[in-house]
Amino acid sequence: MKSIELFSGAGGLALGLHHAGFSHSALVEWNGHAIKTLKLNCSDQLGITDSSIQHKDAREFDPSIFSNIDLLAGGPPCQPFSTGGKNLAYLDPRDMFPTFLNVMKELKPKAILIENVKGLIRPRFENYFQYIILRLMFPYVVSGNKPFTEELEELKNVDEKNIPLDKKYRVTYQLIDTANYGVPQRRERVIISGFRADQNISPQHLPATHSKESLLHDQFVTNGYWKRHKIKKINYIGPRDQNILKKIISGTDKKTSTALKLLPWKTVRDTISDLPPPVERGMVEEFPNHVQHPGARIYKGHIGSFHDYPAKALKAGTHGTPGGENMLRINNTDNVRYFTTREAARLHTFPDSWRFNGETWGSCITQLGNAVPVFIGRLFGEYIFNALNNAGGNDDS
Repeated sequence: MKSIELFSGAGGLALGLHHAGFSHSALVEWNGHAIKTLKLNCSDQLGITDSSIQHKDAREFDPSIFSNIDLLAGGPPCQPFSTGGKNLAYLDPRDMFPTFLNVMKELKPKAILIENVKGLIRPRFENYFQYIILRLMFPYVVSGNKPFTEELEELKNVDEKNIPLDKKYRVTYQLIDTANYGVPQRRERVIISGFRADQNISPQHLPATHSKESLLHDQFVTNGYWKRHKIKKINYIGPRDQNILKKIISGTDKKTSTALKLLPWKTVRDTISDLPPPVERGMVEEFPNHVQHPGARIYKGHIGSFHDYPAKALKAGTHGTPGGENMLRINNTDNVRYFTTREAARLHTFPDSWRFNGETWGSCITQLGNAVPVFIGRLFGEYIFNALNNAGGNDDS
């Protein structure tokens, strides 16, 4: 099945969708470092050539040269909606939802997939988010050239029965924590998925596969976690998780009992413990992209990630400078160091074979902070691929 991805970044979503079975007709990205990363990996990792990678602003992408696209995917820049940003939403020049909507209108893909930050569904953006969802559902009703508030009223009054099946989409969204899906990172994101109505597919929410409760049970009830890692138990958890642990031990809480049927959350230690020690800058790398960046320290609002818990969300940082949260609290102490690029890549579920291009550690971590974890791309990609396949969506008509 053929896909096109806008705002491709360092390739997390692209790689996940490739593993799910999609063949990329085009990957569109404007950042120079990310483009070099994509080109480093396009042949052996994505099975495509440089010609499929377009180094340009997505607003300059020409969808008219493509046809019969099964999936249009992308993660529009999150800064307009991030809690750490200026919260300008549609007034922010970096808001690329209109671009995605325009390309979708031209391509008429069988399915769509969008990833963005939790801030997108905050109450202050409620009207704009409603507008985005309705435009995804009915991409041909309004032009997108008038103020969104005017077009929102038109979209609210649409009589869906009068719109042909191939001119409308069935759309849903869900807020996920990536740790609940096997990613060793607490990363809350909004996933929007949808199918063209003539495919006769109802979009679904994907259930969690992993849980905090199962991790705490593994660590502090059976002690299996510490035995596997061959280290002494470290009682690092705070009051909130202590209360959850009490419910686990009592066995009387129904919600907790249900969560225990899932797999344990993946931790930082699970993910990076088999890597060799990082080398200092200027030394020969023993492992690709595994050089230690100096200067890590704990300060207010930036305390780093515990060794035996999923990592905090990796951040691209303000103005392109990675934030202080991209640190490891070694053995859950106040002794911290920055994650190397390779460690951060593993926390984003990139394979070790995926190489990153960047003049500095910061430029590589920025790419990762903006990326979609590969596992998430594959999970939602497989769901869409299988739904289209079962509906006979892999035709060239």
